[in-house]
Amino acid sequence: MALSDELSKLADRTKSLEDSADTVKAKNKADLEARRAQVSATLEATKNRVGDQMVAAGDEASSDWADMKKSVSDKIDSARQKLEDRRADRAAKRADRQADDYEAYAEDVIDFALYAIDEAEYAVLDAAAARAEADSAAA
Repeated sequence: MALSDELSKLADRTKSLEDSADTVKAKNKADLEARRAQVSATLEATKNRVGDQMVAAGDEASSDWADMKKSVSDKIDSARQKLEDRRADRAAKRADRQADDYEAYAEDVIDFALYAIDEAEYAVLDAAAARAEADSAAA
């Protein structure tokens, strides 16, 4: 196989790697958002079902239920928000550290790839020089 074919194959593989990285990133985020929407809808349906059951029990129970539901919902929302804030902060720090590690690893691999490409270029030039020398010796 010709050297130019090998270099083309390397370029194609590099493009494929870039495409895969973009696809994985987009897919994971989409899956996460879809799951969150699904869970949110289920939670809302449950709240409405319980409320409807209380309404069927009578107007006074309905009013009490609405007050209790609001109070509990507010407390749960507040606690959930605090928890989410803490989780987000920890997750952001952890993700940032992990991203730094992966970026450093990627830089090392890219440096190695650049070194390998430089070595390949040098080998191509050596091969061309050796071929020219062999051709002139044969002539």
